[in-house]
Amino acid sequence: MEDMEDMEDKKLIQLLSKLNKSYQNCKQGTADDIRLQELLNTTMQELKKTEKLNNSILIDLEKFYQPTSPLIGLGSLKLNDQARTAWRNYDKIHYEHVKHVLSLYGPVFGF
Repeated sequence: MEDMEDMEDKKLIQLLSKLNKSYQNCKQGTADDIRLQELLNTTMQELKKTEKLNNSILIDLEKFYQPTSPLIGLGSLKLNDQARTAWRNYDKIHYEHVKHVLSLYGPVFGF
């Protein structure tokens, strides 16, 4: 079980790193761009500090996801294909491995 958590943790870090790297090529300096970069930086720092997935890091990931999803979907961000694909890959894993586990601790509401 621990190995599975480690794999999920590494996968999440890899996906967020890929999103961050892809995003660097299409940033425009808008308020939405600045907000997304802040969210990515904060979340990456928290993920790198943790040794394994626990409820605290799952909450941090959800705090990243809640404002990021509408920012990407409805905001003024102009993501290139690579960044959009990286987001979709993260989005899929988030739903499979974060929201699913968080629901065990109670309902998750949008902010």
